[in-house]
Amino acid sequence: MKTQSEKFRFTQFEVSHHRSTMKVGTDAVILGAWLEVSSSKNILEIGTGCGIIALMLAQKSAAIIDAIDVDEESANEASENFANSPWNNHLKSFHLSLNDFADKKAGIYDLIVSNPPFFQNSLLPPSEKRQLARHNSKLSFEDFLVYGSRLLSHDGRLAVILPVTEEMKFIEIAEKENLFLLSKLDIFPKPSKPEKRVILVFSFQKTEKPISDSIILRNENGVYSDDYKRITKDFHIDF
Repeated sequence: MKTQSEKFRFTQFEVSHHRSTMKVGTDAVILGAWLEVSSSKNILEIGTGCGIIALMLAQKSAAIIDAIDVDEESANEASENFANSPWNNHLKSFHLSLNDFADKKAGIYDLIVSNPPFFQNSLLPPSEKRQLARHNSKLSFEDFLVYGSRLLSHDGRLAVILPVTEEMKFIEIAEKENLFLLSKLDIFPKPSKPEKRVILVFSFQKTEKPISDSIILRNENGVYSDDYKRITKDFHIDF
């Protein structure tokens, strides 16, 4: 699935990513738009980048939202976007690694969300900034789930979007931290193409049959599907 640069409306606010080398892409958009957060009170986004997911969740909830990023420029850019948004009173960005952040807080978030830097088997690009954003050289599945589970409340949910090739490995490691699959969304780029991404939602409560759904992003002619438009219409400036 090709990641694309997209523009959004957040009421009358538009997110800026003018200093970032990484564009706002479909993965972040579908994750932020699809997640149910109306009952969430405390949310953590891990690896916030320019803050797009946190801003989307702020638009549709009254939750207090913390966002962390190991990259200082990204954390500062998210802070600027948060400050200029209508939800600046319940958004905060931190320039911290996940393990350092987990040392300061524990068990307080009822939702943890991430579009994580996990491309386990792909080649590292030359740019260190892209390496931090796209690869797991700084944070493994294991560390992500160990520290993430420490920050999650007893009744909380942890949601990630991943390449579908990493799905089973991530689920296996999550179970070692007593996190069990609650629901999933398979994401197909087109009707004729296999799924490339999957959203996985975990909780500490084991369920007999996780909820499973799917979405096709574009029709064969490249036009956004009705399902994608329906899910993202409150955010996407073109809809």
